Amino acid sequence: MLKSSNPALKPFEQPQRWDDVQTAPGGKAKAEPGVMTLGGTIQASAIQMGCALGGAFLTWIGMNQGWIPLEAGSVGIVLGLFAVLFIGGIFMRKSPQLSIVLGPILSALYGGFAGMASFFVAWALGSQLAANPGLINAADDLTRDQVIARGAGVVLNAILLTFGVVLSLLALFTFGKFRLSGTAMKIVATLTMAIMFTYVAGMVMRLLGFGGMPLIHEAGPVGIAFSGFVVIVASFNVLMSFQTIEMGVQNRFPKHFEWYAGYALVTAVIWLYIEILYLLYKLYLMFGRE
Repeated sequence: MLKSSNPALKPFEQPQRWDDVQTAPGGKAKAEPGVMTLGGTIQASAIQMGCALGGAFLTWIGMNQGWIPLEAGSVGIVLGLFAVLFIGGIFMRKSPQLSIVLGPILSALYGGFAGMASFFVAWALGSQLAANPGLINAADDLTRDQVIARGAGVVLNAILLTFGVVLSLLALFTFGKFRLSGTAMKIVATLTMAIMFTYVAGMVMRLLGFGGMPLIHEAGPVGIAFSGFVVIVASFNVLMSFQTIEMGVQNRFPKHFEWYAGYALVTAVIWLYIEILYLLYKLYLMFGRE
C-alpha cells in the first residue's frame, strides 16, 4: 500500500503497487474529461501557491505596521493557525471535493504563518546585527525598518535555497526515476508526526511560560543538527508529494483531486522553506558573531 506522511495526501492511498497501475500505451495516463491531469494539478498548485504568497505578503505588512504582535500574543496566534489548518485539513480529507474552496483559503493561512516566521527571523537577525555595529559598518543606531531590512537577507537566501532543493528533487524524481518504498514512507510519516508534536508541545510550553523545548530551538550544535534533520524530513515530504501526484494522475482520480494534491504540495514546500529559514538563522547565530 502506498503511504504518504503528508496528512493532506491520505485520500490518495490505494491498496496497490506501482506495477499494478494501469496506464495508456506508451506509459502515459489518458487525459479524460473530469479526471485528474498533470497540467490541471500544476495549475491548481500555482493558484494555491499564489494565495500562500499573498498571505505571506499581507502578514509581513501587518507585522511591520504593528497590526500583528511580534512577541506578546504571537505564540497564541501561531497555535490558532495550527488549529485552523488542522481542522481544515480534516474537512478536506473527509470531503476532497471541497478542496477547490478550502485549498486556496488554507494555503493563504499557511502562507501567513510563513510570513510571520520570515518577519520574526528578519527582525531577530537584524537586531543581532544592530547590536554588533562592526559587522555592518554602522556608525549610528539603526531604525526599526533598517534593522528589519538588514536581517531580511536571510529570508531571500532561504527562498533561493528552497527553490534549489525543490527543483533538484523534481529533477531527481523525473529523470532519476527515484521512488520511496512503502517502508520508507512509513518512516518519514512517523518522523513528521513526531516533529509536529514536538513543535506544538514547545509552543504550548512557551505559552504557559516554560520557555519552550530546550536545546533543539537553540543556536547550538544540537539545535543546528535538529534543524538539519528536519530539513531532510521536509524534503522527503516534497518528494512524496511528487510521487503521490503521479499516482493520482495515472489512476485517473476525480478532477477535484488536482486541488487537493496542489494543496498538499504547497504545504510541503512551505514547510521546507520555514525549516531552511530557521536553519540559516541558527547557523548565523552560532558562526556569524565576532
